Amino acid sequence: MIRLIFLLIPFLLFGSPLKVIDLKENNGIVSIIFNKNIKSESFKKSKINTGIYYDIVSEYTLTKKTFRLKNKNFITIAQNNKTTTRIVVQSKKIDSLNFKINKNILLLSFEVQKQSNQNKQTQNDIANLFDSVDDKKLAQASNQTKPKNEQKQEETIVLARDNSNRVVVLDPGHGGKDCGAQAGKICEKTITLAIGKLIKKTLESRGYKVYMTRDSDSYISLTDRTKFANNKEADIFVSIHANSLPKTSKSYSVTNGIETYFLSSARSERARKVAEIENKDDIEVMNYFSKLSFLNSINSQRLLASNKLAIDVQHGMLVNARKLYSKTTDGGVREGPFWVLVGALMPSILVEVGYISHKSDLEKLQKKNYQERLAIGIADGIDNYFLKNF
Repeated sequence: MIRLIFLLIPFLLFGSPLKVIDLKENNGIVSIIFNKNIKSESFKKSKINTGIYYDIVSEYTLTKKTFRLKNKNFITIAQNNKTTTRIVVQSKKIDSLNFKINKNILLLSFEVQKQSNQNKQTQNDIANLFDSVDDKKLAQASNQTKPKNEQKQEETIVLARDNSNRVVVLDPGHGGKDCGAQAGKICEKTITLAIGKLIKKTLESRGYKVYMTRDSDSYISLTDRTKFANNKEADIFVSIHANSLPKTSKSYSVTNGIETYFLSSARSERARKVAEIENKDDIEVMNYFSKLSFLNSINSQRLLASNKLAIDVQHGMLVNARKLYSKTTDGGVREGPFWVLVGALMPSILVEVGYISHKSDLEKLQKKNYQERLAIGIADGIDNYFLKNF
C-alpha cells in the first residue's frame, strides 16, 4: 500500500501527461486538440529555411500528419522524440500565420484577403470548431491507449520545400530487345516504363528536375544508364524493376512483395540471385571477381547515403501500396551487387515493385491506380530523404 501511494504521488502532484489526441482541418484552419488546457509559453518556436516549427513537451498519440493548405502552405504534426511533439509550418509568407489558443486547442491558419465577409466566415469557422469539441469525449480519449493491432499505418510525411535545384534520374529497367522478366505476353520493360513516367510526373509537380534514361521502348546498356545520370549531375539515381522467379523455383507461386536494393556485395542468396537476373544483360562487361573487387572499393559514404535513400523509398512505397492493398508484402531493404548501380557517382537504388511471377502482384502491377500509388510512394520517399539529409 505504501509503495502504491509513492507511485501515485507524481500523478497527484502533476496530473496526467499532456497529449495530442486529435487533429482537424476546416476551411484552412488546422486545430490541434490536447487532452487538457495549454498555454502559448509551453511552445518553443524555432526558425527553419522554409518556415518555423514549434516544439511542446507532450505525447503524440496519432499518426504523423501533413495538412496541405492553399497558397503552398503546409503544416505537419509528428512525434519528434519520446517527450516532444513537433509542429512544422512551411510557408513563403510565414508572417501571415495565425497562432491562437483556446483552452485545450491550438488553431493555426493563414490570413485571408481583407474582405469583411471572408473575415466573418473565418471567425464563424473558429467558433464552430470550439463548439464541436465534446469535453466528455476528450476526457475519454485522453485515458485511452490504442492496442498495437489497431494502430493505423504510419503516414509518410511530405513537407514543402524548394526542390528546383534537385536533379533526379529515373531508370525504367530493360527496354527494346530486352524484355526483362516475362509472364505470358507481359514484359517487365512495359511496367517499369509506365511507373517511371508516373514518378517523373509526380516529382516534377513537386518542383524537381527529372530525367529518364529512356522514355520509350528503347534499349540502353547498363553502363550507359549511369553514364547518363553522371552527365546530368544527378543528386540521386533510381532504377525501376519488377522481380521474377524461375518456374523451377520452389517459391515460384508464393514469393511476392516490394523490395528496395542498394549497391553492395550480396549479403544473402536471395539478393545474389536477384542481382544475377538484373545483371545478365551486361554480364560480359566484367567477370565476377573484377566486379567484386570494384564493389569493395566503392566510397562508403555513398553506400551509406544509398542505404538511407533505400529505406525512405521502401517505406514510401509500402505505405502507399497498402492504401489499396493492405496485405502488400514488405520485402525490405537489401544489399546487392547490381551492375546498373556501379557506375553512379551519386546515391543510387534499385526498386523491385513486385513479382511478375506471382499472380496477384502481376495483376496489381498492370493497374493504373496501383502504378500511381507506387509512383507517389517513391516520390514521398525521395522527399523525405532530401528533407532529412540536406
